[in-house]
Amino acid sequence: MVRNIILIALMITAPAAAQVTVREDSLFSPALGRYERYTVLFPDGYHHGEERYGVLYLLHGFNGDHTSWHRSTRLVEYAASVPLLIICPDAGNSWYTDAVTGPSGRIETMFITELIPAVDARYRTRPERAYRSVAGLSMGGFGALKFGVTYPQLFGFAAGLSPSIQFPAGLEDSAIVARRSAASNASVRAAFGAKRSPVWERNDLFRLAERADAATLPYLYIAVGSQDGIPEIPLQAGTLAGILRIKGAAFELHESPGAHTWGYWDSALGRMLDRFRKRP
Repeated sequence: MVRNIILIALMITAPAAAQVTVREDSLFSPALGRYERYTVLFPDGYHHGEERYGVLYLLHGFNGDHTSWHRSTRLVEYAASVPLLIICPDAGNSWYTDAVTGPSGRIETMFITELIPAVDARYRTRPERAYRSVAGLSMGGFGALKFGVTYPQLFGFAAGLSPSIQFPAGLEDSAIVARRSAASNASVRAAFGAKRSPVWERNDLFRLAERADAATLPYLYIAVGSQDGIPEIPLQAGTLAGILRIKGAAFELHESPGAHTWGYWDSALGRMLDRFRKRP
């Protein structure tokens, strides 16, 4: 395990002296050949005891980074009531996959084989599957649900908020492509390739869900805004829910007022964390 780690303390605390601490950390990734940054939120009491904690990996969306969640939502406030280590990685516009463009885009390999073991080695975590979760918004929602379905042995809970699960197959739908920016479409093609291939098969969440063993899947949580400006997001969330329902998987789907905005993701994050605390 490579342990070249840079630590920068930001020392952000939640209101009411909750003592949630936010720090920036990094690891050197052999898979990518570079350092990768991530943000850590430490729960109250972490630095004054020996208790071990579950981990929530919180994934950013397109054009985001490892600081997006705590700068754009009330994550620090919410974290005060959830005894978890929260890790926010930086994945660029990678779609959380091993890109067809080459080794410099092996984000999925970095996340699964390097970041998770590094976090368990560096911090006082509970490394069992039941105590490891992953969630994300939009592009990160795709990544979180894909990781949950692809690596059920690693995660006990996976959540997508406004998940962009229309890709990679959406590249074949001209209406979907037309609604996306040129930069967004370019990122999807860079990640998955412009044409259907085995890479598409490995990243098509619907096919992955159809083939999965429902008994082994993590608890899946999906939330979408009913005014999402990307209409395929709530539509395809319903399609995925239908697949999961037929399979008998443990999941829930929520549609509530909101758009593809930080205002919606902030409220959805609070509801997700509340449900996370009460899950079976």
